[in-house]
This record gives sequence, structure tokens and C-alpha cells, in this order.
Amino acid sequence: MPQSSLSVEDVCKSYRSAARAEHLQVLRDVRFTVRAGEIVSIVGESGCGKTTLLRIVQGLVAADRGVVAVGGRQVSGPGSDRTTVFQQANLLPWRTARKNVEFGLEVQGRDKAARVARARELLRLVGLENFENHYPHQLSGGMQQRIGLARALATNPDVLLMDEPFSALDAQTREVLQAELLGVLERTGKTIVFVTHDLDEAIYLSDRVVVMAARPGRVREIITVPFARPRPSLPELRAEQEFQQLRQHTWSLITSPREDPA
Repeated sequence: MPQSSLSVEDVCKSYRSAARAEHLQVLRDVRFTVRAGEIVSIVGESGCGKTTLLRIVQGLVAADRGVVAVGGRQVSGPGSDRTTVFQQANLLPWRTARKNVEFGLEVQGRDKAARVARARELLRLVGLENFENHYPHQLSGGMQQRIGLARALATNPDVLLMDEPFSALDAQTREVLQAELLGVLERTGKTIVFVTHDLDEAIYLSDRVVVMAARPGRVREIITVPFARPRPSLPELRAEQEFQQLRQHTWSLITSPREDPA
């Protein structure tokens, strides 16, 4: 079995509730692994702790108990081995598309020639090589997200964390970018943790789907997605009975009555 690129082992997290002067347990004994080159989505109802879990993996929040490790190294804070793509691209408005992609490389101290070459390589990868001198306000929302993905890939992180990156886009643009993301990730072989509320998106993009229960957040089931890569388009996949059954099973896990977590 391939070495795990990311492991989450028995992670727990609580916050003090000011209203009730007690601790509210947000995550309890969350455990899963993501193998190198695998795409794993995390889904669950609102309040299941997806955002808190992602912040722990990012190294922005410390777990009360448990361990998160990347490549066998324990996460103790933010690091260059992890990069996040958010719902909003958050591009720097005074920098061109290429200069936005170069930003992380500048922080790393890479020389100009290497920065420019890497940025242009990634702009070609996301299909925006003809827009390198455009500013963010000159780009559509979907184009901005592609620039954000290129920027995230520029520093070659071990793990790419994606926090609902397409949720602000219209349905047509979203499906186009989902297909493009699959192509980019299959060519780069990146390890991905993808947080989403969209079950179709989770199944279409992922090798496995982690379904979380809420209050406290914990893993209810880890589902293996049976569809081989490269995959057909999402509309084609939706038409398959196996996809429909998998979606219904995932939905039933999220909406079924909560079992006693004690």
C-alpha cells in the first residue's frame, strides 16, 4: 500500500461556549488517511466540524488531542508542505495574473527567471497562458479561481487543501472547472483534501469520500468511489445508476438520525 501523504489520527477539538459556560466538543476522534496522489473529499451537514478540521490540517488551529502528519512529519503550524485554495481566489488586485502566480515563489526567494518560467508553465496548465498580463478585475470569477489554483501549485506543496473553491460560481462554470481541475490534478499527481457541500462534486472528483456526522464532528463512513480515471463528464456520470446509488447512500448517511456518539 502506498505511504500515506496525510494522516489524521484521533483528532479532538473543543471550544468554550460563552453562552453556556461549558466546553462544546466540535471534533471527536476523527481518523482518516489520504494516500499520495489521492483526492479525498470531506462532506457533512453544517456544524459537523469540516472547517475546524481543515484549519487543524492547515496548522492554524491546534487539536486538543490527536495528531495530523504530512509525509510522516507532525503538523505543528502552517508550512510550505500544505497550500489552500479558498472559495474566493483572493488575488492581489495590483498584480497581474502572472505576478499573482509568482507570489509564493517570491516569498521563497526564487530568482526572477525561475519565477517567470514556473508561472508561465502553470498558466499553460490551467489554460490561461494568453492572460498573464491581465489584472484580476479583467478576469471572470472562473478565471480568477484558475489563477488561484496555479498560485497554489507554484510552490509545489505536498498536499493541496481545497475549501469549497467552486461554491461561489454559477453551475455551468462550476462543472467546467471541476472537469479542468481533474485534468490538472491527474497531470500533476497532487494529493488533495477537498471540502464541499456538493455531493455530486465530491463523488465526481474523489477517490474516496469522508462522510462526517455532527455534534460532535466525527467520521461516519469513508466511501470508496468506484469510477476509474480518466472519468467522463459529470452529466454523463450522473446518468449512471451506480453514481445515483452512491449519491443516495451518501445523502442518507448525512441526513439519517444522529447516533449517540458517547
